Amino acid sequence: MRKMEKRMTALICIAMMFAAGCGQRETTAPAVDNSPAAAETAESKNQSGDKPVAGMTCYMYSDTHIANVRNTVLGEAENGPVAVETSDSQFDVGLQMNAMDAFVTKGAKYLVINNINTNAKDQVIDVARRADIPIIFWNTDSPSDEEMESYGPCYFVSSAAEQSGVVQGEAAAKYWKEHPEADRNGNGKLDYVMLMGQIGNYDTEMRTKYSIETVQEAGIETNCLLEVVCEWQRAKAQDQMASVISANANDIDFVFANNDDMALGAIEALKAANFFTDESTYIPVLGVDATKVGLQAIEDGTLLATSLNNPVTMGKCIYKLLELLESGQEINSENLGFEIDGHKRVWLDYVAITKDNIEDADLSKYQ
Repeated sequence: MRKMEKRMTALICIAMMFAAGCGQRETTAPAVDNSPAAAETAESKNQSGDKPVAGMTCYMYSDTHIANVRNTVLGEAENGPVAVETSDSQFDVGLQMNAMDAFVTKGAKYLVINNINTNAKDQVIDVARRADIPIIFWNTDSPSDEEMESYGPCYFVSSAAEQSGVVQGEAAAKYWKEHPEADRNGNGKLDYVMLMGQIGNYDTEMRTKYSIETVQEAGIETNCLLEVVCEWQRAKAQDQMASVISANANDIDFVFANNDDMALGAIEALKAANFFTDESTYIPVLGVDATKVGLQAIEDGTLLATSLNNPVTMGKCIYKLLELLESGQEINSENLGFEIDGHKRVWLDYVAITKDNIEDADLSKYQ
C-alpha cells in the first residue's frame, strides 16, 4: 500500500492531478438498521436529556456508505456521553454551511463534518474556530497540514482513498491477464468506462487516478472510452452507462466506478442491453465500499470486486474521538484505539473484497 508520504504528496498535488485526466447475504448485513426510520429513532433518542451535542453533517443520507456511518455513530451515542444530531446536506454546499451555523446557534459542543466544500476547507474550520469548539472532518479530503495546524481541536477520520483505487486496478489487471477474451475488440488495449463521484472530491480523484495507474503499472495499455461524473448516484450512472453502451457496445472491456452504487447502476444498464446473460457477455465491473447490495452483486457474479471502506470502524472511530474530547483525555493512538498521525489525522485501511473472501466484509465482526 502507498505510504503516508505518498498520501500527503497526493493531497498537495490534488488540484493538478484531476486537470490532467482523460478524465442478500445474512452474514454481510450492515451493523445497524440502515432504514430512515431507524436512523430517525436513534437520533430522537440522542437528542433527549442533558448531554452535550455534536452536530454531524452528511453529504447525502441516501448514500449507502454514509448512511451506515451515520447509523453507527447514532448507535454509539445512545449510551455514550455525547448526543448526536445530524443534517442531510443533499450535496449542496450552501445547505451544509447553513447546517453548521444552525448547529452552532443551537449550542452544539462539537462539529462532525462530512465536508463537500472542498475548495474552502479553511472557511469550514473558521465556523468551529469562531464558536471555539472542536471539529472532526470525516470521509472527505483532508485539510492541508497548515489548515489542520491552524486550529488546535481539528481532527480528521477517513480511509486512504488511493488504496481503493489500487484495489480496483489490481483486480482489473489480474482478470485481464487471466482472461484474454476480456479484450472484446481485440485491439490489445483495456478499453474502459470510468464513472466518477464528484469533481474536486478527494475520493473521486484518488480512485480515478490510482485505479488506472495500477493497471498501467502492470504493463497493460489502457484506453478511456468515457470518463463521466455521476455524483455517486446509481440512477445517474445507469443513464450514463446506457449512453456509452449505445455508442460503444462492442468496445467496453471494463467499468470502473468510484463507489458501489454507481457500479450497480452500470450493471443495470448492461443487463438491459443483454449483457451478463452468459460468459460471452460478461463485462467486469468494479466498485468501492462493499455495501450490502454491492456484496450481493459479487455473489451474483456481476460485480468483480469492491473494497471495504468499513462504516462501522469509521463510525466507532468518530465517536471515540468525541468521547475523548468530552472526557478531556489526551488524544493519541493508544487512547483512541486507531493510529493517529502528527497532524491529527486517522487513516483507515481499505480491504479488497472479491468472491473468494466475501466473508471479510461481514460487518457484524466489527460491532
